[in-house]
Amino acid sequence: MTVEPSLTRRSTLRITTAASGAACALALAGCAPSANDIRAKGKAPAEIPATGTPHQVGKVSELPVGSTAAATAGDAEVMLFRPDETTVLAYSDICTHAGCKVAPNGADFKCPCHGTVFKGSDGTVVSGPAKLPLPRYAAAIDGEWITVSV
Repeated sequence: MTVEPSLTRRSTLRITTAASGAACALALAGCAPSANDIRAKGKAPAEIPATGTPHQVGKVSELPVGSTAAATAGDAEVMLFRPDETTVLAYSDICTHAGCKVAPNGADFKCPCHGTVFKGSDGTVVSGPAKLPLPRYAAAIDGEWITVSV
């Protein structure tokens, strides 16, 4: 003689609770930012050539002295810093630690993934897990435009 297990109220509640928990976890996972929102498309280049095709990335008047900004030069996304009236510096936007995209942060650049802060004035690491500075692009003020060569 075989005994059929009966579905008790307690076992039904366990099954329902487990299924609800799994559904909530899946729904919350859909709300998280994707890795593509933070991660760059590649690794930080080891060396950026000093020459290349110059691209106008913005007007000088839009980048006050002492400030930073993000820009696009051709296919490259870059970080800009303007130390004085006649100079502009451009860096890779890819963190040298884990390949995340850095962002302007006052007079510096900050990586949102692990908190590395890079100096706008020379791209070196101020704090955080990154050890190497941001690679630099050739940049110039050309009349009213900022140009970056990539």
